[in-house]
Amino acid sequence: MTVVGAYGNGVRGDAEVTVSDAPSFRFELVSDVEPMYGSRIRGQIERAAAMFGNPPVELLVRDGGALPFVLQARLVAGFSAHLSVEVPPLGARAHSFKLKRLRTRLYVPGNTPKLFPNAALYRPDAIILDLEDSVAVDQKFAARVLVTHALNTLAWGDTLRFVRINGIEDARALIGQGVDAFLIPKVESPEAIQEIAALLGPTETRIIPILESALGIERAFEIASSSPRILGMAIGLEDYVRDIGAQRTATGEESAWAQGRVVNAARAAGVQPLASVFSKVDDEEGMYQYALQSRLRGFAGVACIHPRQIAPSHRAFAPSPQEREQARAIVEAFEKEGGGVLSVQDQMVDAPVYERARRALEEAVD
Repeated sequence: MTVVGAYGNGVRGDAEVTVSDAPSFRFELVSDVEPMYGSRIRGQIERAAAMFGNPPVELLVRDGGALPFVLQARLVAGFSAHLSVEVPPLGARAHSFKLKRLRTRLYVPGNTPKLFPNAALYRPDAIILDLEDSVAVDQKFAARVLVTHALNTLAWGDTLRFVRINGIEDARALIGQGVDAFLIPKVESPEAIQEIAALLGPTETRIIPILESALGIERAFEIASSSPRILGMAIGLEDYVRDIGAQRTATGEESAWAQGRVVNAARAAGVQPLASVFSKVDDEEGMYQYALQSRLRGFAGVACIHPRQIAPSHRAFAPSPQEREQARAIVEAFEKEGGGVLSVQDQMVDAPVYERARRALEEAVD
């Protein structure tokens, strides 16, 4: 017997598909939306079975109001896993990568479809469909199929679409499905990046390594410069702090050196340094202070585990009104004088100060 998906109390927008051996194909449907959509759902089940040659199995489909792409993913995963056959390909999706600042990247558990459709409404710079830590081991395959169908169905506007993979098979399955970047966890060597990069072929998909160990931090620049596919490099503080035998604190003093090394290595390699998550989802002021501290350390952005963390993070990475005013004065004076060294509001201004002010004005309109 094979079971994929979920149904029951507290579960919304999903379906549970149970597949058992039987003399011939048959199915039973239990649906919370039977009066309105029962006929359509039955037709979808029959078409999915036909894709697999109407195999001799019995399905129990318990539907909690799943969108069609979710139900299809659950059916395909159930058939494929039970019959030990390949997942039918969906075909390549047209994709063009657009570079942007990654102030916020929102983690969305890859096996929780109710969270998918509205994730972009909160305007994160990127959504991370997570196939690693947030997915139970026995649901990894079903989550991969679900994420594939989501990428082929949902439109997230200008929000970038990332996937944190659990292993190279995830990358193989999702290449060509419109992924803007793969996040590679627990990277400790350039070879781990090059293995993924070699698979990507003519796609525009980028790579973001996550450094989560003492060894990974030691090799930060080697990793950051290991492939032109690298968009940014992140640090995972929970695993790193555990690896060095420390405890994570509010001040971050136990990981300050490692964070600085990631920032320096990423900037030296010309990619974006990306800070870790802030775990207190109900503390918006704490999120703001954490994001501001990350910005002051040189990070380009932070990871978010709840939509309410996005707005305070964006505020933290935006120049304050005073900073914008000062930056505007510096840019105007420097460009009027044609460069050199000058004084603006009792501050010495040279080319590096001008460039920093110019970037601040650009960030103010993001």
